[in-house]
Amino acid sequence: MLTGKTVSIDYIIERLKSPPFAFSKVDKDDVAEFIWEIVGLIGLSEPLYDAGPITIDIVAHRGILPYNYYGDETVREYTTGTMMHSMSDLFFLSSNENISESTEVITDTDPATGEEFYTTVFSDSTPELYRYKLQGNYIFTAFEEGKIEMAYKAFPVDNTTGLPVLQDDAKYLRGIISYIAERLALGMFFRDEISEKKYDIIQREYLFNIGAARSSIIMPDKSKMQTLINRWKSPHPYYAHFDSGFKYLGSKHNS
Repeated sequence: MLTGKTVSIDYIIERLKSPPFAFSKVDKDDVAEFIWEIVGLIGLSEPLYDAGPITIDIVAHRGILPYNYYGDETVREYTTGTMMHSMSDLFFLSSNENISESTEVITDTDPATGEEFYTTVFSDSTPELYRYKLQGNYIFTAFEEGKIEMAYKAFPVDNTTGLPVLQDDAKYLRGIISYIAERLALGMFFRDEISEKKYDIIQREYLFNIGAARSSIIMPDKSKMQTLINRWKSPHPYYAHFDSGFKYLGSKHNS
């Protein structure tokens, strides 16, 4: 179970330089790259956090992605609030239309409440504008100029250095450290700096610890566990219905 507390990359490097690994040289940039890799390989979103929505300016069909972007984005056009859809290619960038040229926003007042609301009138070609593609550090849109809003999964980073930080959980950190140690040891093995036996020991340590790290991430706290229990119980008339309700299903017995 992750608590939300984090440790810096310097802590990871210190652990790699200490026994039992005791690596004499650990490059900070390499460690940062390995951290990004292993979080993706674990394949769980719990170490990430929900960021946004943030506003991105679009100039010449593209805007700059946030530096801590990791994935699972939701995008909408800023002026109309219309959701945008991802596309697999950039051919749709040929249009030079802008949202402001293809839509008309009509402001009106609700006579019952007095609150203002707006209605967006679209031209025939407008739906083609609400598309985007991510490529490199940029997001490309079909419209040439404008603004978008994006909500996304973000990797926790140090706001000063821009380097990743990690969730402060003993099993999770041990799995991350073991993975980085295995990557470093593999390079040393190829350079004939350590024996095959030593590399095998580090690899076995990694395989065990990464499983424990994954289990630690998905283990719910008491609040989440109660939610799961409530959801499990809600479709059934009484607490043992699921366990006993199908006791004789598919079997022949005397009535």
